[in-house]
Amino acid sequence: MRLFALLDRLRDWVALLVVLIVSMITMSASNHPSAETFRHSIGRPLELLASPVSALIRATTLWQENAELRKELITMSMERNQYRDALLENSRLRRLLGFRDRPEFQYLAAEVVSRDPNPAFSSLTLDKGRYDGVRVGQAVVTSGGLAGVVHRAGPNSSTVLLATDRNFAVSARVERTRVDGIVRWSGGYQLQLTEIPRNLDVKEGDRIVSSGLGGLIPGGIPIGLVEAVKLDDPLFMEVSVDPFVPYSRLEEVFVLIPRWPLLGTGNDSTAVADSLAATVGGEQ
Repeated sequence: MRLFALLDRLRDWVALLVVLIVSMITMSASNHPSAETFRHSIGRPLELLASPVSALIRATTLWQENAELRKELITMSMERNQYRDALLENSRLRRLLGFRDRPEFQYLAAEVVSRDPNPAFSSLTLDKGRYDGVRVGQAVVTSGGLAGVVHRAGPNSSTVLLATDRNFAVSARVERTRVDGIVRWSGGYQLQLTEIPRNLDVKEGDRIVSSGLGGLIPGGIPIGLVEAVKLDDPLFMEVSVDPFVPYSRLEEVFVLIPRWPLLGTGNDSTAVADSLAATVGGEQ
């Protein structure tokens, strides 16, 4: 009803518009000289009117194409980042394969899902647990070397005590001279090799590796390089160690799971792990 009322009020204008359209069509189709003059007279205004309309259409088309290109660029950037992450992960896995072959251990890949917010401790939570074969006291490594040990093992997750935790301790030795000691945290992201008599041969640049004493942590896993040797104490030297592993940037690690039959321990893996946990700083 409202539409009919509106048309009723505008019927004179609508009639005029229809007459004008019919007249323009008729004159455009006519060959009369006056019609030709009319066509020339309205051609220029129509051209001027069509020019901005055409420009607006082109601008709208260009904006749509630009939006599509931006979307495609974002997609390609995301794919490039994923490809880069895959390359970095592949590189880390290849470096891990550089470890000496140890048939008595299997490498269980695990992802870091959280970090301990307490600044007094340094630990990680992994997405693997007892159902995957993880036990307390097992070594945790990266492509760089020893990261820490399993501190707690739940059904589907586990906690790793990093070498930068105050409770961490592991048997280690100087690779060059076979001098044995204990690696502990010394503050920040630095380690120290302790229990070394001052008359033994340890120099800056020496490579520190795990000694293998205890069973669950195999010998020869890289730990770090000797950064400084001090002889201030009358009995023991103070050996600072610069670690190989970037503890603050760990994303994925590997848990070394012993193959128990090869170790002669039968199936009682939990008892063996618990007996060795104290030697590497773990708590029951």
